[in-house]
Amino acid sequence: MVNFDFTGQNVLITGAGGGIGGGIADVFAKAGAKVYVADWKLENAEKKAAEIKAAGGEAVPVLLDVTKKEQIDAAVDKIAADDGRIDNLVTCAGAMYNVPYMNTTEEQLRTLLDINLISVNNTCQAVLRHMIPRKQGKIVNVQSSASREGHPLCAHYAASKFGVMGLTQSIALSVAKENINVNGLCPGFIDTQLGAQQNSNLWDVLMKNWGKSKEEMMSVLVARDVPMGRLQTPEDIGNAALFLCSDYAKNITAQSLNIDGGMKLN
Repeated sequence: MVNFDFTGQNVLITGAGGGIGGGIADVFAKAGAKVYVADWKLENAEKKAAEIKAAGGEAVPVLLDVTKKEQIDAAVDKIAADDGRIDNLVTCAGAMYNVPYMNTTEEQLRTLLDINLISVNNTCQAVLRHMIPRKQGKIVNVQSSASREGHPLCAHYAASKFGVMGLTQSIALSVAKENINVNGLCPGFIDTQLGAQQNSNLWDVLMKNWGKSKEEMMSVLVARDVPMGRLQTPEDIGNAALFLCSDYAKNITAQSLNIDGGMKLN
């Protein structure tokens, strides 16, 4: 039986106060890792860290606005100083707008590039400054099925996530000789609060356009687009991240793994 034992390892997860990030944090904690739960809302980070501790895991809340480079650098340096190293990084902080392309604004584009793309670059650089001297580490960047295919309702989101895929590949090639693995994950349909927090929940947009309830819309989309016939869960994404950060994936780098029930085949 395969055993993913991360006892003694430290993992920093951005956006860990949210749905996907929180699920990833739970998975790493159950595997024995010490989880640094980073979120731009401290109360969200504290809540998730408390949940992990109540379940017997080890977690530390971290206030981290990923759009502020100085805050990223300070948080990473503090973790490295306190614990000596960061073994694994999972970047999951993100935002999205679901707006018809011709109704989008430059401000929305800049916001999504800041949160979804530039923050990933800055966080990876900050962590790699500590990983490279040790010649050891794993990074997983959470991307999207929109990293592979554009969409008329989320053009700017897709553009930012396409960028994360290219950035992930480039970082991976840059640090491969340092024995550091860098990969990405492309989740499919997941019902989280991300869209609702951006006042642009995809389900709400589709309900308005199609005149169906959320449950009806989810049923239609899953039946039509997901061969395995179910939504993905945050834990599905967490399990994949855990694998990519394990020794079982030591020869995998610069890849983007679809976690979508068969939606995308490339």
